[in-house]
Parts: sequence; structure tokens; C-alpha cells
Amino acid sequence: MSKGKQKQPSTSTTQSTRSATTAAKIAANMAAACPVTKGDLEALLSKQSDSFKSDMAKLLKESTDSLERSVNSLGQQVASFNSRLDKIEVVVGENFEKLNLMEATVQSLQSQTITLQDRVDDLENRSRRSNLRIINIPEGRERGQDPIKFVSDLIMEVTGPGVLSSPPEIERAHRSLGPRPGDSNNTGKPRAFIVKFLRFQEKEAVLRWARQHKLDYGGTD
Repeated sequence: MSKGKQKQPSTSTTQSTRSATTAAKIAANMAAACPVTKGDLEALLSKQSDSFKSDMAKLLKESTDSLERSVNSLGQQVASFNSRLDKIEVVVGENFEKLNLMEATVQSLQSQTITLQDRVDDLENRSRRSNLRIINIPEGRERGQDPIKFVSDLIMEVTGPGVLSSPPEIERAHRSLGPRPGDSNNTGKPRAFIVKFLRFQEKEAVLRWARQHKLDYGGTD
């Protein structure tokens, strides 16, 4: 080619330029047909904000309703527990009062028991003051006589009239409990006589005499 001829543009470059021009014209036409103002944007944002607030309020209400039901149920349970606790406190208070009363009663009964025990011991000791135990009287020597008369006559016979002016009055007289001589559990010794004098003085007189003398009845000491 000669230097005088001008260089022609390529086909692809021409087409790209035409497309860009066409797109710009279309955008300009759309902008001219539907212009978007600041007020439209603010209205759209306000609408979206109201929708978001409504959705959040609904969600919060559903959550708070569920929570409120749970709190109400818990409150009812607490009220029931408080009612039971009040009843238990009343019962415990009554039982505590009964326990104090029982403790006072037990202490009173213990005091009375100690007093009665002392009196029983005193009465038992007093009842034994007139008792006398006579040993080594052969078994069967009474020969069916009344033990009281037999022992009274025996004492007068052994001690003589110098100790007692008359046969002593005896309230009770009997052989001691236990097996008779010759039984499997007896060594052969006769059972003792347990004698209860009606008068303590007569028992003491016989006892003093026995401490100073050797008793002999029918060849036995």
C-alpha cells in the first residue's frame, strides 16, 4: 500500500463501539422513563424497617408468651410447695409441743418411779426386819404340825423361859423353797425355816440369845 492511503478501522472495534452506544441509549431511556428519587428509597427502607419490627415483635411475643406460661407454672408449683411447707411447719410445731409435754411427763414419771422404788426398798427392808432364818432343823420333824405353832414351840423349848415369857407370836413360818433332802439337786442338808415374827422385839431377843448360846434341838446344832 502507498503512503497516501488512510488506515481503515477493523470490523470488531466498530461493532463494540456500536454495542456500547446502544446500551447507553437504553439505560438513558430507562432512567428517563422510571426515575428513582431519594424519597422512594426512604419509603422503601421505612417499609422494610416496619416489616422487620413487626416480625421481631411477633417473635418476641411468642417467646415471652412461652416464658410467661413457664413462669406461671413455676409460680403455681412454688405456691403449692409453700402451702405444704406451712402445713409441715404446723405439724412440726404440734409435734414439738407434744414432745416437750412427753419429756416433762417422762421426767415426772422417772421422779415418781425413784420415789416409789425407795419406798418399796424401805418396805421390803422393814418387812425383813422381823424375819429370822433357822437352819439344821431335820426334815419332817414338824410331823404335819402347823409350821407356825411348831416354830413357836421350838423357840420356847430351845431358849427356855428366860428369854421370852411366852411362846412368840409368829406371823408366817415355812421351809425355804428348794428340793427336799435326797433329791438329785440337794446335798442332804435340811431346808431352812423362814420365820416372820409378829413383833420385832421378840425376834431381836431370840437373835441375841442365839449369838451367845449354842443351839441344840434333838441332837442337832
